[in-house]
Amino acid sequence: MNSLEQHILGLLALNPGGLSASELRDQVRPKVSQPTLWRRLDELRAAGRIRRAGVGRATRYHSAPSGHAIADLRSKVLHREVGKKLLRQPELLEVARRRLEKMRVATPYAQTYVEQWDSLLSGPIESVLQVLGGDDEASKALRHASPFAGLLSKQERLAVLHRQGLMR
Repeated sequence: MNSLEQHILGLLALNPGGLSASELRDQVRPKVSQPTLWRRLDELRAAGRIRRAGVGRATRYHSAPSGHAIADLRSKVLHREVGKKLLRQPELLEVARRRLEKMRVATPYAQTYVEQWDSLLSGPIESVLQVLGGDDEASKALRHASPFAGLLSKQERLAVLHRQGLMR
């Protein structure tokens, strides 16, 4: 990694709210051209070191969490999208219930999660939505054994991840 990339990563680490390309360009020393900055930003995104959020002039760059944090963030973002879809199409809860019954047989090591999902799916949709978008450890764990896999099409998943700057 060259010094420009290290400088960019350092600036983003110091700014948790992220920085726009123009803000980065103003702070990078020595000065670089906009095309050079964009190339480095694209390289860092491709390597998973930074993420992009927003589009056009509203685009901001952020330090990317590493390892499991990225997987948890992707899972949360996708499950929130599932939650939006459930609100539009509540009948999809039945699809999740059927998938949960298959999980009960296929994944004996995950019975604790299956039972928790069974309880959630038997209650109000608000409880399901809280887990789908929750930041707590219990929600993260439940999302790893989710009966909602497959409710988003490949195109929907890719669009969500791209919008959130979580695509490599």
